[in-house]
Order: sequence, then C-alpha cells, then structure tokens
Amino acid sequence: MRTRTLPLLALLALAAASAGCLDRTVLVDTNNDTEILAGIDYKDFETAAAEATQAILSSAKIRAATPAGKTYVVSIGRVTDETPLGIDTDLLTARVSEALLADERFTLSAVFADKASNRDETVSNVREVRGNDEFDVSTVQAKGQLAAPDFSLTGKIIARDVRRDNGGHQYEYYFQLRMNDLRTGTVLMVKETKVIKRTGEKDHTW
Repeated sequence: MRTRTLPLLALLALAAASAGCLDRTVLVDTNNDTEILAGIDYKDFETAAAEATQAILSSAKIRAATPAGKTYVVSIGRVTDETPLGIDTDLLTARVSEALLADERFTLSAVFADKASNRDETVSNVREVRGNDEFDVSTVQAKGQLAAPDFSLTGKIIARDVRRDNGGHQYEYYFQLRMNDLRTGTVLMVKETKVIKRTGEKDHTW
C-alpha cells in the first residue's frame, strides 16, 4: 500500500510544481515577443505609431509646409477612443510625439493640447507672479514669448467585432491620425493603420 502511495504523492507534487511554473510572473523580452493577443497590445500601438510617424516625416505636403530655418510647434489635439476598451490614447500619441521630437523640424506645445495631462500648468503659473516683489524680475518670463502651434495631431481609434463563418471572431482595430495645418485649416496628412485578428468562438476581448 505504501509503495503505491509514494508514486501518487510524487505525481501530485510534480503537478503542483508544474502548475506553479505556469502561473509565475515572467519579464517579457519586447525585442523577441512573438505572442499574439486578441486585444490591442503594445506591439499594435508601436506599429500604428511607427506607420503614422513615417507618413508624417515622408509627406511631401508637410515638407513643403516646414521649410528649413524654423522649428515648428505641434499640438496634440483630440484623439478619441471609439472602442469599448477604455483605451488611453496617449499610448498612441506619446510614441508619435517622441518620434516628432527626434526630428529637428518639430517641437511640441505644452500649452495647447486636448488632454489636461498633455498641458503644463506651470507655463501660466510662472506668468502669474509678474509684479510680485518676492520674485527677481529678471527670472520672471517676459511677455510675448509663448509660441502658438503651427500644426495639430488629431484622430481616433476604432474597434469592430465581426462574426466569422465558423462562429469565431474577427477583431478589427483602426488607428487613424491626421496632421492639420493650423494656418490654413487644412489637413496635410491622413494615415490609417489596420490591425486585424481572428480568434475562436470562445475567445472574447469585450
């Protein structure tokens, strides 16, 4: 009886250990991550941001509107989440902003932005101390220094759940961004990135 119990206990211990290994936390190597998820993950945001940035930087119309000799100010305008997923759109715009700042033609506005989190209240706060004797006048920002934006970045994220013939799901994600010329009120560039994923009947994202 004892000889049969020991192997059984050993198997149970092995099963418990295996289950523990499957549930452990692992650090994802983002340079070699090949796992595909039904929902939107960081790889999808990086793809959409990279394609939008490439479209902006290679646009002939934007090049014509940004001749050399000046740095052009871009404001992060309204980018809406029109999905049921509750996406923070900064996951997209922050990556585009980073790429724009790496280009010597562009800088970002800290005053004009659709989201409060992309505006810096310090810009106005430091100007409220003008005339306050407690501050060294030479350190207070002078009038007429703020730069209004030349361009704005706007867009939206859309998600659709399309039923497949086999009962599964086709999740369609659309990342749409536009670069607008604020001087003329015209759109200079539109880029849509589509990410399409297919899953089985029991796999749901919302």
